[in-house]
Amino acid sequence: MSKDAVVLKSNKYGLTLQLDGTIPFEELVRKVCEKFASSADFFGETSMILETIGRELSAEEGLVLIEAIELNSKIKVILLNENNELKDTRMLGQIDRFYKDDIFENAKIIRGSVSKNDVIESDSSLVILGDVKSKATVKAKGNIIVFGALEGTAHAGYPDNSGCYIVAGELNPKFIQIGTVTGEIKVQEKWSLRVRRKDSEPMGITVWNKELLAEPLSSGLLKRIK
Repeated sequence: MSKDAVVLKSNKYGLTLQLDGTIPFEELVRKVCEKFASSADFFGETSMILETIGRELSAEEGLVLIEAIELNSKIKVILLNENNELKDTRMLGQIDRFYKDDIFENAKIIRGSVSKNDVIESDSSLVILGDVKSKATVKAKGNIIVFGALEGTAHAGYPDNSGCYIVAGELNPKFIQIGTVTGEIKVQEKWSLRVRRKDSEPMGITVWNKELLAEPLSSGLLKRIK
């Protein structure tokens, strides 16, 4: 291994951190802070998937490293890939179905936002590590996951698979369609007050009784889809 305690390597979807497995964790955190502070201008403002190798981390240690990175750079860590297991740093424990379906392996992944007037299509599922801006369009034969705000048009299950779903960190779409079902999105009544809050949690949209139904991910909506 390199003499450096922290070595940065790029990969297909983001960044790999090769970590020294012998030094105390507190010292490792300090090295991570130094490494990303010195590289902040190089990386700029971006969202990415982070992979760690060389050292086994507890869930708490993984979150500490993510915080160290984000405090010393303009990077937003969307996913942590540890021991070949993807962990969502914001929706942890709420969207485990994504991982069981290997969606990140099979999906088309867009790093960053989909801008105004852009059209993105996928023959499988689609994962956007940013926003879908107003007047932008995303279309997928499978599911659609937007880690930021969904403000444009989204069509999952294209053309006629109504068993798919759409997930967004913030939900304010211009137009939504799943399979052949479109129209107004019905929010479960018990969640309506929470959904209107500015800091509302990520939402999942599915087809239920031939209508578009939205619920917070914590409700377990996606786990009920077979």
